[in-house]
Amino acid sequence: MPICKYFASPNGCTKGDTCYFQHAEASKSLSIDDLTDKLQQHNIGIKGRPFASASSSHSSNKGMTQVPCRFFANGNCKNGDKCQYRHAQVKKADTRPRQRAQLDQSESSVRDLGGAVVKFGDGAEVNDIKLNVTDDARLQLFNVTCSWYQPSKIATLKFTSSQAMNDAAKILGHSRILNRALECRTAINKKPKPWECFVKVGNLDVSTSVRAIKDACGNRKPSEVTFGAKSYSSSALEIGNAVRELLSSSVELEAWSLPAEQTGMLCKATATLRIIEDTRKVIRAFNGYKVPQLAGSSISLSHMVKAKFSTLTSIYEIIKHDLTSICAEMRSSTFQDIKIYPSKGLFTTIHVISSSPKEVAKAKTAIQRVLHGHTARSGSDVVWHKYFLKRDGVAYLNALGKEHDAFIHRNAKKCELILYGSEEQRAVVESSLIKAVEDLALSNIKLDISEDIPTSVIHETYRKIASEYGKLVVKLNIATTPKTIIVEASSGAADRVHKIFDDTVAHPEAIARTNEGSDNCVVCWCDVTGNGYTTPCGHVYDRDCFVSQCSSADDSNIPIRCFGAEGCCQTVIPFSELELILNRDELQKLLSYAFTNHIRTHPAEYQYCPTASCDQIYRTTDDCQVFTCSTCLTSICTTCNAISHEGLTCEQNKNAGETDESFAAWKKESGAKDCPRCGSTIKKNGGCRHMCCSACGAHVCWVCLRDFKNSGDTYDHLVEKHGGIFGNDILVD
Repeated sequence: MPICKYFASPNGCTKGDTCYFQHAEASKSLSIDDLTDKLQQHNIGIKGRPFASASSSHSSNKGMTQVPCRFFANGNCKNGDKCQYRHAQVKKADTRPRQRAQLDQSESSVRDLGGAVVKFGDGAEVNDIKLNVTDDARLQLFNVTCSWYQPSKIATLKFTSSQAMNDAAKILGHSRILNRALECRTAINKKPKPWECFVKVGNLDVSTSVRAIKDACGNRKPSEVTFGAKSYSSSALEIGNAVRELLSSSVELEAWSLPAEQTGMLCKATATLRIIEDTRKVIRAFNGYKVPQLAGSSISLSHMVKAKFSTLTSIYEIIKHDLTSICAEMRSSTFQDIKIYPSKGLFTTIHVISSSPKEVAKAKTAIQRVLHGHTARSGSDVVWHKYFLKRDGVAYLNALGKEHDAFIHRNAKKCELILYGSEEQRAVVESSLIKAVEDLALSNIKLDISEDIPTSVIHETYRKIASEYGKLVVKLNIATTPKTIIVEASSGAADRVHKIFDDTVAHPEAIARTNEGSDNCVVCWCDVTGNGYTTPCGHVYDRDCFVSQCSSADDSNIPIRCFGAEGCCQTVIPFSELELILNRDELQKLLSYAFTNHIRTHPAEYQYCPTASCDQIYRTTDDCQVFTCSTCLTSICTTCNAISHEGLTCEQNKNAGETDESFAAWKKESGAKDCPRCGSTIKKNGGCRHMCCSACGAHVCWVCLRDFKNSGDTYDHLVEKHGGIFGNDILVD
């Protein structure tokens, strides 16, 4: 067992008894002073240099220090007899089961992966998954914006002629004072001689001065300016408290926000509710409600939905033309604001804001279809090879994408390649990837070992191939039936590999028998010296072989089991042992793979979000629930695992493909229509032709789809324009 280099340092070894390197003395923490005294006895400085000594001009290596040379322990000390550290003999691996630290499984075996809290058990097997339910600030669904006009005043401007009056009214009508658009109307008092000409200017900020008004009139300055009283005297805080109490009387508020600084004509506050139904309820009840503090004016409530999501800037550069076109089309056809914030950094951000959740969802769906890209496939099979996980594979993907002005996103967790670019570019890249994978498949040389092949022959075959091609490219799996040896080499090496195997099988008498012993690794059967690991069941591994077993684990190797007794042991390695032998990165890689493998092999329970580069998972259901991914904001049907298809069944959405033809046909057949205010679909199942939108509270004429503020105005319109409130309409059962 090698010597622990940290044990003799000033800070000591932090692993204590759990360290699998040898501690030269009892694992007792030493202070700096104690360590200095101890080393000074052997003429050794804190940094490993001899202390200066007036009594000796030179010193011998013998007896100089008891601190072992860590280079000699590894067999590569270049100083030889001149080395000032002790050269200790290398010991065989300690095959006795060691006393292991008791780890807190409740903490050490839990990880946050895929938007879930995952608990792992022995062998890195997934024991439990709890999905996180968190509010993501990038998706604001339950906010209601409450707004009311800031207090204002009216100014009366007096002019000496009607020409000056009209000119001033025209100028002021196109002007803004303190960022407020002005409302102007003219009046003439014809009784006195000469006539008195006035311009009434409304919507003025209460701090507007006479000078500001005269300056706005240009060369048509009034002879006199008088101000009326403020429209109301309550402060924004007083009105905000009144509105909050009003909403709280109907629903429970999650949060209330009223910015201290209000600019512009409107004061705005934000009420955050718990569920979407509450937003509709308060809008129906209080939109247009007259608050006493506003002196007869009313408040306005609107459901403002904001979605903010991001994509890799490298992907955005390829698809920005498509995104720009979609955003321009959405802005022109719907009432919503879509902004793109390009970045020179890693991510580019896109914001979608609207008062209609449906419009936000529609814009998000269109944008996400571009962001999702195209998964490279050969027929129905995903194009993938583990070569793409390596540095050379990544370089190949980057070069291929650059060659064809496309972008290839490598999703290592889902083992897939997502292509971005024009349809023609994607087709060329996909064809090249298919050919590359076909060529790569030929480079894996697989030897199936029949059961009648002696263990000694398997030992010798593995050793010969590993010595010729390197241990890292030779994988031996003795847990499968039949046992296999896989060599990652060029296709030209196949003949040589098979010849090694055939020669070894043909001449078993030439093999020096090496039975599995206490000091031999159960994987490579090599003698373990200095870098061994003993399992709780007593079998010995070379550490590199154990790490290789964990890093190359596949569906059949989780949970991680011991390969001792020629593969017959099959004892599951405790989680505490995995923490002991694997470093932090190795353990995290194993757990990530185990989690990904668990999700992939349980498709009826869990699915990954379909967005490229998104690792979020969700639980599948049978009742077409909509899951909104908190990472990328994609809305997903949890039954068919496609992008949410509101208004369509899973079968209809599948048949409709990428178009809305089925939904449009259903609306036409059933007589459903869109609300003229918010765009939500309305279905009429009886009664008169006055409809009330459940989403935004608009009162709608079912005949011409004109919206009104109240039911009385709607009925008056129906009688006046359409001859009555009833008619022969298509009804929905």
